Amino acid sequence: MAVPFSTPRRDLFGDIAVAKGFLTWAKVRDVLRRQLRYKEMGIPMRIGEVAVEMGLLTSAQRNEVLAEQTERRKSAPAQAPVTRDFVFESDGTGPAETYQFSRYRLDKRLGGVMSAVYRGVDTQTGNPVALKVLPKNLAFEPALVERFKREVRTGGVLAHPNIVRVYDAGVEKGVFFMAMEYIEGETLTERLRRERRLVEHEGLRIARFVARALAHAHSHNVFHRDVKPDNIMLAASGAVKLTDFGLAKLLADHQQITAEGIAVGTPHYIAPEQARALPTTDHRADLYALGATFFQAITGRLPYEGDDGAEIMRRHVFEPVPDPRIAWPGISAGTAAMLMRLMAKDPAQRYQTAGELVAYLDSVLGPDAAVDQASVRPPCAPSVPAGPAGVLPHKGSAP
Repeated sequence: MAVPFSTPRRDLFGDIAVAKGFLTWAKVRDVLRRQLRYKEMGIPMRIGEVAVEMGLLTSAQRNEVLAEQTERRKSAPAQAPVTRDFVFESDGTGPAETYQFSRYRLDKRLGGVMSAVYRGVDTQTGNPVALKVLPKNLAFEPALVERFKREVRTGGVLAHPNIVRVYDAGVEKGVFFMAMEYIEGETLTERLRRERRLVEHEGLRIARFVARALAHAHSHNVFHRDVKPDNIMLAASGAVKLTDFGLAKLLADHQQITAEGIAVGTPHYIAPEQARALPTTDHRADLYALGATFFQAITGRLPYEGDDGAEIMRRHVFEPVPDPRIAWPGISAGTAAMLMRLMAKDPAQRYQTAGELVAYLDSVLGPDAAVDQASVRPPCAPSVPAGPAGVLPHKGSAP
């Protein structure tokens, strides 16, 4: 029987559990899918913990598998580390760390968990790009592939100065890829890690750009579903870009890519209705997440702190909205009121549109000469990859 996931080492938890007769490979696959969903939500859980939670293993069985896994690792001969990411083939020219993939020359990995992101250059246009790829070993995970396709589709719909553009997409040698606008700079997470919090005026300036991006997305019936500091890019030029629409949902599209009753989003910033996976969740969940994001950015503290993702989501649902003035006494009353309104438990009590929030921030900040109103060429509307067997890369030039 074919193993549904690659197992480069024979001491994997699932391999041992199957050998002992505790699980079938079909059950292992179910557990790994649930583990991936939790990881997307920011909740790290080991495969054994997930299997016990799902009622597929007892605690004693999990511990027995873990004990054998430990023994196998002790006795296993030394071996080279196994990489589970897509390995690019060197084109034989230039420095050893430069690789050619399709029409893109790549020279540095930028990050990524479920997918890998690399810096590169489009050899046809000379434009710098960020190339996101879904490794082969995940290309047959339906939920991850659908999330990747959604990001491609959304990139073809949205064209705005404050949204990272998608130039090209397709499948090459069984690997899904997407070429995006490359941003020289850092994420808001990286800025906060270095500075802990932003000066209030700077925080409001960045929030206004993100609100403009959301207003544009919402006007095209798209809501992001995962607004957080990791997905806000701060360019060295001062530009602000919202990225990663992998969880985005077309409001008119009722197709679900997650299991019924499983919330999507990141626990520290998730709206109550989104945490409860309510079918009525709409664009106002993005405004809640924006409020939670800039609560942290301006006060230096998360609205609800902790390491347990499920507990944090529970607090978002049931606990009162925290007062930012307690987290940071120096915040102005107006900004504190704005953040608390954004994070109202009842969506009807929030700003009803991102445009309404932009209007408020415009009234507070005044005209902004740095607003990027340069003409924006529409994205090339890349085709959605069909699958490893259907190679259909879009060949439009990057703007």
